[in-house]
Amino acid sequence: MANAYPTRDIITAALREIQVVSASETPDAEDSAWGLQKLQRAVDQFNARRDLIFSVSLQSFTLRANHAPHTIGPGGDFNIPLRPVLIKGAVFILNGASANPVDTPIHIRDSKWWLDNPLKSLTSQIVTDLYYDPSLTLGTLNFFPICTAANPIRLEFWNSLTQPITLDTILAFPQGYWEATVIDLAVRLCPSFEKPVSQDLREQWNRAMRIIEANNEHPPRIDTNGGGMPDANRQNDCRPDFNFLTGLRE
Repeated sequence: MANAYPTRDIITAALREIQVVSASETPDAEDSAWGLQKLQRAVDQFNARRDLIFSVSLQSFTLRANHAPHTIGPGGDFNIPLRPVLIKGAVFILNGASANPVDTPIHIRDSKWWLDNPLKSLTSQIVTDLYYDPSLTLGTLNFFPICTAANPIRLEFWNSLTQPITLDTILAFPQGYWEATVIDLAVRLCPSFEKPVSQDLREQWNRAMRIIEANNEHPPRIDTNGGGMPDANRQNDCRPDFNFLTGLRE
């Protein structure tokens, strides 16, 4: 179960870590407001780093027929609280209204591919490609070809921590983020209150960040060409004969 705490309590805990307030005190309005701004900036950075993103979201949306581009974010064509930093994957769902829908992969393209596309207005009943521009305040989804039907799709993108709005906003954290957020905020507040970042606090920060980074970082899939066996038809599969110690070929 996720941990949930008011923003005010997170700021108070961080200020107690650096001994700005005692256990029996609460921060005054000025210190609370500054702590809130620092926390907002910290969460904003958390949401931009893959090693601090705790999961990816798979959400389904419905395309608007003959509409381009689609927008995503608060109030966009695909209305979600925050526009995604990155679209990791996408599928076009065939027979979405039937009992046996079929997921057809959509290729994620970059800006160079989109720039070189000579006919961006091409229409079709099936989408095959997507170029995502994470513009503000809404992200821009350039589907290709432009779909002529209101067909369902599924997008994969990073889940973000809730952006704190007020001191009473409830922040929901996965396991490990409560400690990391409090200690990270404490480190960020030290210069403002002329407090040194102690060795103990630095070690707490390193330990807390390593825990969530280790959970979020996954080893990449590594494939070998031809199962690692040499192929007589491809010279590149031959064993290298250059000895970097001598600078000569063997």
